[in-house]
Amino acid sequence: MVITSTAAAVLVVIGGCSLLEGPPYFIPGSATLPDCTEAPAVDVTGRWFDGGELTIQTDGCAGTAAGDVLTVCALDWQMTQSGAEVSIVVDEEYRLEGRVCGDQLYLQGGWWLPTEDPPYGCTYEDDTAEEVGIEAAGNVLRLADARLAGTLVVRGGCLAEYAMALERSGP
Repeated sequence: MVITSTAAAVLVVIGGCSLLEGPPYFIPGSATLPDCTEAPAVDVTGRWFDGGELTIQTDGCAGTAAGDVLTVCALDWQMTQSGAEVSIVVDEEYRLEGRVCGDQLYLQGGWWLPTEDPPYGCTYEDDTAEEVGIEAAGNVLRLADARLAGTLVVRGGCLAEYAMALERSGP
């Protein structure tokens, strides 16, 4: 069987993402970036690591139920800021977009979110992680005490709130 270029293009569209596209991947959520009138008060360029707690809001994620609280395993967030615009690559695999308005960083996109696997800790295995998109209901972090912190609303198989902090670790 011969697949024409038109048939291949249809397969790519049906698949939801480009088969030719490689990392960093972009996972959409409902969050968008606001128009800013306030100039950036910070430059977030550099390397950061995340951490915090994930509170499951709805059923749908394997091995969890609404109300469960999970500890998130740290990932590397590399940020590059140009004016108010921020390009973010998480764990060298996922791309997020950001915008700094004053001391707030707004986020759009998603990433692979790993949680601890008791009693083993952070194993970074696929069965303790899920790809999530950031939702409009919670997509902002605020700079305070040299860290970015806030509660993001994320959605994978279920809806969850991620009370997170990003700590700067280097250039």
